[in-house]
Amino acid sequence: MRPFREYVLDAIALIEPLELNLIAPAHGPILRHAPRDYVHRYRELATPRLFNEARSEKTLVVFYISAYGNTRRMAESLAAGAESIGGVRVSLYDLECSEAGIFTDLVEEADGLAFGSPTINADAVKPIWDLLSSLTSVNVKGKLGAAFGSYGWSGEAVRLIEDRLRGLKLRVPVEGLRIKLVPDAGELEACRDLGEQLARHLTGRVEHREIDMAALA
Repeated sequence: MRPFREYVLDAIALIEPLELNLIAPAHGPILRHAPRDYVHRYRELATPRLFNEARSEKTLVVFYISAYGNTRRMAESLAAGAESIGGVRVSLYDLECSEAGIFTDLVEEADGLAFGSPTINADAVKPIWDLLSSLTSVNVKGKLGAAFGSYGWSGEAVRLIEDRLRGLKLRVPVEGLRIKLVPDAGELEACRDLGEQLARHLTGRVEHREIDMAALA
């Protein structure tokens, strides 16, 4: 299935040689002033820059929203851990005051996605659900997914996000990380370790564990 962006770029390629006086979309305002500028701007926005910049690298995009800065600290440590593994490029995005729709192309080009949310009223927060809902229009099957977040009482957000990721057919090979209230130095190190694990899964450098069956018995 081709990304929607590619169909629009094909349409732009047909339009650009023609004289253009206005743009009249099926839904939205009619654009009469400098319509060609809008065409050029869309082409610029629709170009998959992430792929061009990181052609030889795996890409991990970390989305988060933080009520008191705790989930933000977790996201930053996770990103630092992932970046410590060669061959992985990490992008970090705060979802506060951001529209979910603007990230769909970025998601489509990424190899892995991590979502961080605090738990409020026994749930993840709305911007996270808005972004996850927007992924139904994007081919995310088989991408790596992960969840993390700070909580103050029961911490359901991480498990709910993981369930949603599996429902969207993402791979969730590493258990999500929940931290109560303000993460201490040891917990931030656990976030860093999570990032390293995700990066190893992206690059195929997973450290295999030997299981002693006698010890399990």
